[in-house]
Amino acid sequence: MEQQKTFDVSKSIKAQVKYCEDNKAPHFAPSNGNCWNCRRNIYHEIDKGSYKTGISVEKATNELVNGCPHCNRSYCD
Repeated sequence: MEQQKTFDVSKSIKAQVKYCEDNKAPHFAPSNGNCWNCRRNIYHEIDKGSYKTGISVEKATNELVNGCPHCNRSYCD
């Protein structure tokens, strides 16, 4: 059974900042969540038909964000 994902921009932004601070990792994600390449918010879920993209609160809490899930643009190159 797939784990429920929560999509909340402000919670995800805070979670990613905390993750980076706690892990002494560089903060690559846009500060407001809006991708500079495609202009979509990386923390919004977007239904692309056969699959969905977006960074959930859970992912922002536990993983380093280093690119856009919607257009696949890297933020660390």
